[in-house]
Formats: sequence, structure tokens, C-alpha cells
Amino acid sequence: MPINSTKVGNFDIYSVSDGYMIFQRDIFFPELTMKAWEQYPSYSLPEFEMNIGSFVIKGGEKTILVDTGLGKLDHHIEQPVRETLLSEVEAFELRPDDIDIVFLTHLHLDHVGTNMTKENGVWKQTFPNATYMVAKSDWEMFNRMADKPAFQYIKEQVQPLLSNGNLDLFEGETSLTDGVTTIPTPGHTPGHTSLLLESEGETAVIIGDAAHIPPQVEQSSWSPSPDRDKTLSAKTRSSLMDFIEKENALIASGHFPKPGFGKIIKTDSGRSYKPLT
Repeated sequence: MPINSTKVGNFDIYSVSDGYMIFQRDIFFPELTMKAWEQYPSYSLPEFEMNIGSFVIKGGEKTILVDTGLGKLDHHIEQPVRETLLSEVEAFELRPDDIDIVFLTHLHLDHVGTNMTKENGVWKQTFPNATYMVAKSDWEMFNRMADKPAFQYIKEQVQPLLSNGNLDLFEGETSLTDGVTTIPTPGHTPGHTSLLLESEGETAVIIGDAAHIPPQVEQSSWSPSPDRDKTLSAKTRSSLMDFIEKENALIASGHFPKPGFGKIIKTDSGRSYKPLT
């Protein structure tokens, strides 16, 4: 039975979702052969589902929401279920104004879509008391592209946060609160960032899009089409999985099958991902 929340020391981590998307496997991973997929029967079909997952970290001095899904954003992705993020947050007895920090792993549209909400023609923060955080190098690249049709969402969902002084552009390793620190994991985007949680001898890593599907835990060289720098993302993924395995850390992945909690286990061929149940 999947669990929608788990504890890491003093932290509670809640898995929340904004629905799911459907992708064509061989378009998402265009460089892989049919043979490469043979050992992964869950991915034997031409299409696969991908969760649009976020996480709430509660228990420290700050309540942190990691990523905000697709919201109402227009896109060309098949999305049978959408706009469930706020109701799933509220199911954990949390309101939008309870969120102190909205941490954005990167600025792709499926991670920022509920940053802002339009009320009477005016864009307002969905999480009114929160400081939003994103890596400076991601902001610099995406802001340059904001006039292109595919990146218009940056004008709605990200630029207003900078204008009202609520977007914190950080660099490198940064502490969000005691026990929660950023880990630079570039490649998917220039400033893509994961989060390290450490409490009472326990560790978790919220990996963002450092990996999109469980087979990448073992196959770290598999870089999908959305990775901007495929060589760098493969190197980053390999180092990150080495770290997670060494620390026996919990993996929290927004795109792995919901709720996205799991561990790395050793196998004859190296390692694989095992969901937490």
C-alpha cells in the first residue's frame, strides 16, 4: 500500500500531486533501443504516465512546499487529471497561507504552474506568506526566453514574484531552514537543484528532475529529451545516486509513480529503486 507521507527524523514529508501526464516513451527517451527496456516491464508499452508531484516539508521552523505543478497553464501534454495540488495540500490540514517557503527545483512549466493565481484580472501569489526560491542560473536562462511562445508562462508565474520582492535567487549550497539544504544538480536545467534533509541521523533527498523514472536510478546514463545538457545530467544523476546509496537516504521524486518515496537497494547488476510501502 503506497504511503502519502513519511518521517525523516523530526520532519514530516507529505507527497502531493497536481495530476499526471502521459508521454510517448520513445520520444521522451529517443536514444534508447527496445532491448534497453526489456528488463523494465513497467515501461514495455509505447506510453507511460508521469506524476506531477510536489512535496511539503513540515516540522522545522519553516513549512516548505517543493514545486507547484502545472496549475491552469496551457501546454501540449496529455494530462487526464489536473489542478489537484491545492486540494491535496489541504487534505493534510494545510492552507496556502501556512506555506513559508515555495522552493522551485527549476523553472520548467510543470514545476511553477500554481505559483500565482489570477484574481479579478490581477496575478497574486497563491501562497501569500511565502518567499519563493529558485537558482539564479535558472532564472537567468528562463527569463531571457520569456518572450518566446513556449516560455510565456514565466511572465505570469515567475516574473511577478521578482517584481514584488518575493523571489529569492540563490546560488550553490544554501540553507532553507535547519536541516534542509540545497544540492546543485545541474544538467536538466542550468540551475536545477535538489534538496537534502537531515534530522536525527536520518537523510532524504528530494531529487526534482534529476531522474524522471525509476529505471534511471540504475541506468544513470539515460538522459531524456527534456534534459538541456544530457552529458552533464547523466554525470549529476550518477553522483547523486552514489550519494543517496552511500547515505542510505530516502528518495523523494515528484515524477516517479505516486507518492514517489523509495530507497536504493543493491542488486546483482548494481542497484535499483524500491518504493516505500
